[in-house]
Amino acid sequence: MSKRDTYTITASKSDDWWALTVSGPGLKRSYHTQVKRLEQAEEMARDLVATMLDVDVLEINADFDLTVADDEVATELEATLVTRLAATLVKQKAAEATQATVADLARRGYVHRDIGYLLGMSHQAVGKLLNEAEKGTAASADDAGTRSAALPLKEMLDQLLMTRDTEALFRSYLLEVAAGDSTDRKLNRLRALGEQLRHGKRRRLTDA
Repeated sequence: MSKRDTYTITASKSDDWWALTVSGPGLKRSYHTQVKRLEQAEEMARDLVATMLDVDVLEINADFDLTVADDEVATELEATLVTRLAATLVKQKAAEATQATVADLARRGYVHRDIGYLLGMSHQAVGKLLNEAEKGTAASADDAGTRSAALPLKEMLDQLLMTRDTEALFRSYLLEVAAGDSTDRKLNRLRALGEQLRHGKRRRLTDA
């Protein structure tokens, strides 16, 4: 396979098992299998596709997008994943703003305990943030500080308060990419983005 294909896995609860329906490029029809846990679904689907295409499983250079057959559950999952993504983005923004302010106050001669008091955090946490900045393990404190200082307070608050409408925040980061995607594709994108953010990958979301 010269390009990366995408296969769809639709999962339906069946007592203590999950019934899987797999469809995608090269398959003459949808095929069925089952797993005990959803985390096993991709591996099982990959094996099934390899068998149906009569190729080694290592030759399956493809993505597997999973969703549940219940539309109501799928919608609920999408809304929850959007909310969690929004919360993660805001948390990152808060962390960057905190680090920038700590660095700026330190440059102005504020001692750790005073910085901690003003920001409602321990002086140990202040020291840790400054050490990380010095070692270069975090984003550039100077650049972040410049961006934060340049923003009017109202604009900064408006950005944070976007979490009141998670759909608006979702649109600004993801909808441009995912608008034409099926539900299963959207759910996989959201899960992947959440993982990227939790592991500190700061590439543009539109590159996902």
